[in-house]
Amino acid sequence: MSRLAKAIMLGLLTAWVGFLATIIPPLGRFENELGLAWLFELRGPRAAPEEVVIITIDQESSDWLGLPNEPDKWPRELHGRLVRRLAQEGAAVIAFDIIFDEPRDPVQNRFFAEAIREAGNVVLFEYLKKRRKKVAIGGRQAEIEIEKRVPPIPEFASAAATLAPFPLPKVPIRVSQAWLFKFGVPTLPVAALQVYARPYYGDLLRLLKEVVPEEIQWLKNDWQPNRSQPALIALARHLQGRFQEDAQLPQSLLARLQNPEAPSRFQGQSVIAALIRGLSHQESFFLDFYGPPHTITTLPYHRVLAENSHSPLAFSFKGKAVFVGFSEQFQPEQKDGFYTVYSQPDGLDISGVEIAATAFANLLEQRSVTPLPLPLHYLVILLWGVGIGFFFLYLPMSALLPGAAILSIGYMSVAHYLFTGNGLWLPVTAPLLWQLPLGLVGALLWRYLMIETVIKPYLPAWFWRWWQWHSESPPPQMANGICLATDVQQYTALAERFELERLRPLLNRYFQSIFEPVKSRGGFIADIKGDAIMAIWANLISKQDIREQACLAALDIEKAVAEFNRCTPEAPLPTRIGLHYGKIVIGSVGSSEHLEYRAVGDVVNTASRIENLNKLLGTRVLTSHEVIVGLESIFARELGEFCVKGRQQPLAIYELICRTEEVNEALWHYCKQFNAALQVFQRRHWLEALEAFRALLARYGNDGPSLFYLQLSKYYTRTPPPASWSGVIDLS
Repeated sequence: MSRLAKAIMLGLLTAWVGFLATIIPPLGRFENELGLAWLFELRGPRAAPEEVVIITIDQESSDWLGLPNEPDKWPRELHGRLVRRLAQEGAAVIAFDIIFDEPRDPVQNRFFAEAIREAGNVVLFEYLKKRRKKVAIGGRQAEIEIEKRVPPIPEFASAAATLAPFPLPKVPIRVSQAWLFKFGVPTLPVAALQVYARPYYGDLLRLLKEVVPEEIQWLKNDWQPNRSQPALIALARHLQGRFQEDAQLPQSLLARLQNPEAPSRFQGQSVIAALIRGLSHQESFFLDFYGPPHTITTLPYHRVLAENSHSPLAFSFKGKAVFVGFSEQFQPEQKDGFYTVYSQPDGLDISGVEIAATAFANLLEQRSVTPLPLPLHYLVILLWGVGIGFFFLYLPMSALLPGAAILSIGYMSVAHYLFTGNGLWLPVTAPLLWQLPLGLVGALLWRYLMIETVIKPYLPAWFWRWWQWHSESPPPQMANGICLATDVQQYTALAERFELERLRPLLNRYFQSIFEPVKSRGGFIADIKGDAIMAIWANLISKQDIREQACLAALDIEKAVAEFNRCTPEAPLPTRIGLHYGKIVIGSVGSSEHLEYRAVGDVVNTASRIENLNKLLGTRVLTSHEVIVGLESIFARELGEFCVKGRQQPLAIYELICRTEEVNEALWHYCKQFNAALQVFQRRHWLEALEAFRALLARYGNDGPSLFYLQLSKYYTRTPPPASWSGVIDLS
């Protein structure tokens, strides 16, 4: 299978997971609960329109007015005074998010009703009362939920400009949407917008006449501010129904408003446009919250009543939409809170009146949180999934994790930009929580963990011969790398003594002990032959100093083998190690019958030769000069230059001893004396070298390299090398 085909398959699989994460309800809720919260968190608070003001009935006002903190029991005379004060200051609309369904003191009721009627711009709240009722359906008893609108008392209802419900869910459901219409009736934000826009109704009717004259013959041209609430509701219902029947009509009206000549012909263009968009919305929309509680301009109730009624207020209410309701600054006093993306850690939620004001402000700004249309949403999921498949399968392995991070940041940046700019809501959780991790893991499995090895035992051999013949192997990659070769001393004799049932678990424990140092130091096992392994460190995989990591792994292997031999004295496996550094090629090797992914090149063969040199020198860990040069953290002693079998160029060989911090004074002096004796040998002073190595052995005991050079010095005293000899020991 070609890489292109793999990329397409991985991309389609990733896209399918994105679809499932969207359509399965428990997973789809992540987007509403988590994705939207991320976008609000990244965006932060934004400025609310100055035209919207909230007057809060709160603990502070209760204390100042000397009333109990039970706002539903406040004298209604206060509300009447508040309405008259706001009307006097020129408020465009006054919306109460308070229930007035109980008759109270007749005098105060009359005062409040007269104030409402005189203002002519008050919208009163009617709440929805739910009750359950048992009904017979298909011969069976079933329980249904019935919602009933409960208006204010008739005295207030007849005086108000209009009545409107505003249903909101309670915790644990997070409020992210607001109803614009309920039972076909405008809710509080839309009703408030209708009253707010009344000064421009003449322009709206003229606009409608220009676009659809036949639809409004029943409407009068001179819409008066004191029209009754049924007329307002009728207008809203008529326009909403007409906009739903003809989806192009709102666009036609808005296009006419955007005409360059419109400013001279229509007043309040933005307000008329807001009303058209509000009435052409579906029944609900996603709220674009402005920030934590009290981000919208908020004034305590008592401040409006406290100032001299004969002088203007410090705050101007002229042309403002004023919402009155319960809202506290601290959680313990909160009576009307709703769980939102801006609910505070201390438990303080956004109040119902602030949510209503937010919905009104969104309508006035002609902006809300707008999810992508479903076809476009699925298209984004599809393109993102396919893009991930191609991106991860064509990216080098070392760049996969950084690439995934860059993709996440890039996608989130685009989502943040669109959300901050115009409230457009790109899907976030499906692409980032499900698709991206799946694409990354899938690419790792398919490219580097050889997924066919997992399912190979379950399919016939002929299928895998066909698969390997037709599939495209990962392209060969050239890099600087280190090969570490190991071999077990006298393994053949051990294998003869042990039965197969005992030998196999013994080898498994041995390999486990030496594999761990390789993996923990960033290498990978490229080959296993009998008791020998070949491990690889390559720059395309690791960004650390691979030479140091390989040397530390060799020292760790030596310790692990010593511990293994201590635990199994009946079957010790002394191990020799050789390391070499240079250019390697990593790729598939073999034929259609059998392919293996491994490293090839001179470095691999040379590492094996260096490992074999341990036999001659009586050492455990040998390395070439290319590996050890410049590594201050590793202590090694030079053993001379050797020309190994199958290689023309000589190698400077070092014995890897320990970490530099582990060197003691005795070891340092010994290596210094050995190096001095080696220089005497290389200067062809055979007798002097013979005495130097004999003295080392006498003082420090058995040492393989010293014994080797002692024997070689004896040989060269009898049969010296030619005069052209440069100190290289030819083992070929």
